[in-house]
Amino acid sequence: MKFYLFILLASIFSVNAIELPYYEAKYNFESDEINITGVREFKKNSEGYEIKFQASNLFVGMSFSSLFDIEDSKVIPKSYDVKIRPKLLNRDQFIEFDYINNEILSKGSNSWSESLKKNILIMDPLNVQIVIRTLIKQNKKRFSINILDMQKGGYKKYDFEVLGNEKCIFNEEELNCVVLQRSREKSNRKVTYYLMEKYEYMFLKIIDINPERKNTLNLLEILSFG
Repeated sequence: MKFYLFILLASIFSVNAIELPYYEAKYNFESDEINITGVREFKKNSEGYEIKFQASNLFVGMSFSSLFDIEDSKVIPKSYDVKIRPKLLNRDQFIEFDYINNEILSKGSNSWSESLKKNILIMDPLNVQIVIRTLIKQNKKRFSINILDMQKGGYKKYDFEVLGNEKCIFNEEELNCVVLQRSREKSNRKVTYYLMEKYEYMFLKIIDINPERKNTLNLLEILSFG
């Protein structure tokens, strides 16, 4: 698949990780197929920055992890790892961004490889949250982001638009939320984010609606912040 240069100017993707506090929080994920509670965490470790989500119940366990660096004020993806249990579901996938050999490699349930140019920035489903929160904090109302296509390789361009502000309730407190919607040309899928201003635009709720199903992610508890 032929890549195109990332459409946004580098200045739009200016990220200062110190401005976004590390956190650990409990979320509930619900769809037509599953209802599961887990912990999402943003931290820095010896390998770089990491966002991960781990959840389990009596029937299934899942782990999603994104490793990335922040260089010259840009998010630089390193790897994206998905593990689903039991193994019979065959959903494990590991994606590596190899900047030495200029390629992206995917192993597991979806195996593929793509050429990669060093000046192309492609976000994965987790590290894109850092970009979204940073742009909202910069008061951006409209922007576009290229996000990795997990199944086929390459990326898809998604458009984001702030719909307005809304009063939200979390932990019996009324908070101001920025309501952000994600869409893509020629797609009926809509994803709506509720970002809490008080908590540096952490996600309070995400509602993902497409013709086949509806998925929701709801914040239950903040375990640590800052």
